[in-house]
Amino acid sequence: MFAIPGIAGLIVFLLVRPQEFLPLLQKVPFLHLFTAFAVLGWLIDVRLKRVDPNPTPGLKWVVVMIVWMMLGTAVVVPDRFVERVLDVVIMFALYGTIAQGIQTFRTFQTVAGVVVVACLFITLVCFHQGMSPLQCIAGEESAGDILGQPDGRSCETPEECRGAGAEPGFEYRCEHVGAFGTFSVEQRVRYRGDLHDPNEVSLTISAGGLSLLIAFLIRKRDAFAKLICIVGGTVVVITVIMTQSRGGLVSAMLVPGVYILRKYGISGVIVAGVVMVPLMMANSRGGEAADVSTQLRYEAWGVGLQMFYQSPVFGVGARMFQHHHFLTAHNSFVLALGELGFPGLVIFTTVVYLSFKTLLVGLRELTNVPGTAAPQVWGMSLLASLAGMVFQILTLSFTYHPVLWIFIALVGAWSSAIRHHRPSFAVRINGTDMFRIIAGCLVFVFIGLPIFLRLKHAA
Repeated sequence: MFAIPGIAGLIVFLLVRPQEFLPLLQKVPFLHLFTAFAVLGWLIDVRLKRVDPNPTPGLKWVVVMIVWMMLGTAVVVPDRFVERVLDVVIMFALYGTIAQGIQTFRTFQTVAGVVVVACLFITLVCFHQGMSPLQCIAGEESAGDILGQPDGRSCETPEECRGAGAEPGFEYRCEHVGAFGTFSVEQRVRYRGDLHDPNEVSLTISAGGLSLLIAFLIRKRDAFAKLICIVGGTVVVITVIMTQSRGGLVSAMLVPGVYILRKYGISGVIVAGVVMVPLMMANSRGGEAADVSTQLRYEAWGVGLQMFYQSPVFGVGARMFQHHHFLTAHNSFVLALGELGFPGLVIFTTVVYLSFKTLLVGLRELTNVPGTAAPQVWGMSLLASLAGMVFQILTLSFTYHPVLWIFIALVGAWSSAIRHHRPSFAVRINGTDMFRIIAGCLVFVFIGLPIFLRLKHAA
């Protein structure tokens, strides 16, 4: 299929971001090129009648969200309109080409393999970083990110870095130094680009690495391939622990938890929880720094709520939260509310809701149907990925993040592949669904969030 090279290139350049550490790649706008290749490839596939051009049910809601983002930008911050157009073109191309261009499970497995390879690359870089000795990092904190360069001196504490050999005018940290210019933050491993936050790394490798590796483990018959999946999954779990992300640990446990729930029911989940809780408690980050981080997150939620009160329809504009507060929202739904207003929150919630509904309905309809092993395995994998992801985006700003949209697109591709064999399969948002979504959003905005913030003294 002609769209696959462009889709694969988009995934790699959005997740791995080789253009950031390979100077040669910085001379060509590969993101825009691969976007064009993916769209052109899809058009060729349609022309050759290799794919069905009829839109998936999710495409309509993605278009609605993009239109609302652009409308809000035009009304609230018109000077940012051109910049937002470039953002949404890549976002729409990523979703559209994956959801509409993948219509067989063989092709789905190919793209899932690209996601796994990209996530394993990120995992190995972070794993190597966490195993590397501590070095002094000379730099500064800028726009919420830690910038700096290792100076080659080994250390055990930041105080050692401020002694002999320190350059005046620099802040010093004692961190693990990894490959491709990466280093840890507060000795928590992380990647670079959109994954410079340890929490975002843990989410990405859990959803894109651990969950999909479990699916490949089930699908593969070769013993060596199974061994690679087991080793890869083990390294992913160790790396999640190295991120010291509290939400990441829960997200990683939710991935196998979904499988356990389906196979053994609630009793299996309780037993697994009893086993996993000590591990999570032993490796969870605590102390004063974690408490301060949590309180700052709650304050950001309060700021997002105030943005909604000031502009309830359009919000402050897409990607404008940090122009009004020094931190991002640290909650994808609060971010949607603050930047896109209440309609934007409803639309974003609908996209997420429809993804879950598609998987649940599809898995239910395929139960006990002969010849549906592949769609059931991949459906469970995507359900596990989304379960862990949605839990963690309650404390992360992933509203427009490519990782989330890759998986939402994969759900669309999964439904397209089912429809290729069962044309009658279609999952849509009905009146009851819309009532539940709007009611849930109203309760969240006017009852749940305000009460929670008052209890946490952040309102």
